[in-house]
Amino acid sequence: MNRHSIYAFTLSMLLGVGMTSCTKYNEVDPPRFDHPSQEELPLPTHTISQLKALYKRGGVQIDKPIVVSAVIASDDSEGNLYKSCYIEDETGGIELKFALGNLSSIYPQGTRVRLLCQGLQLGDYAGQINVGYPSKEEKYETAFYPELLVHRSLLKEEPTTITPYELTIPTLSKQYAGTLIRLRDVQFLASEQGHTYADPLGKEKNRNVNRTLVDRSGHQLIVRTSSYAKFAGRVLPTGSGSVTAILTYFRDTPQLLILREQDVQLSNPRF
Repeated sequence: MNRHSIYAFTLSMLLGVGMTSCTKYNEVDPPRFDHPSQEELPLPTHTISQLKALYKRGGVQIDKPIVVSAVIASDDSEGNLYKSCYIEDETGGIELKFALGNLSSIYPQGTRVRLLCQGLQLGDYAGQINVGYPSKEEKYETAFYPELLVHRSLLKEEPTTITPYELTIPTLSKQYAGTLIRLRDVQFLASEQGHTYADPLGKEKNRNVNRTLVDRSGHQLIVRTSSYAKFAGRVLPTGSGSVTAILTYFRDTPQLLILREQDVQLSNPRF
């Protein structure tokens, strides 16, 4: 090997080492969201209602290997839900305060998951129990679970289907809080015709906007929409029909959280 060849070889080796070192030093491996085999999945130990029953005022950090099998009930693709999702099983639903943006791109609605609860925190906000991270702020019982840890606690099991609970406004109850429901034969108030779902132009002042659904008997229900949602500036539909959404509660007041504009099917004549 001549002198020039030796120089070129040595330079290439040094560059290779340098590039490898920079990659290892500067880059952080992205979180993995592998699909574990059935044999690798821990067995469920609790239902959602049993998990909620562990809550105590002030918040409870879970220190036992509790596992919940559930289905993703929500979809954050249109921005009316942010860094949060809802899961449900046959006993009810619960919000997961997980700081992973566009979470539904990894955990689509209808995905069966297993929630590993050890290390998470049970908390309450306005009468609704949720799961998150221990909070450093006294006014909140939970904080958002860090993005890079989500894959450790929320394991994908398999895709499945989710069927909304068919309810009416009078039959709403906290039993269905955090679950996907469908209301039929409803419409927005006549006084709200011509209004938009929320206020995208004034979102810094009006982060959320309430609209009202009504049924044939005059029963009313709040629809709460983020001004950051993709459909926030769309005019409310004028007709009647069905609405599919997540049922939430603010203390004792039921509210609907619309996930996608297409879930509002109000194309029939008004009543």
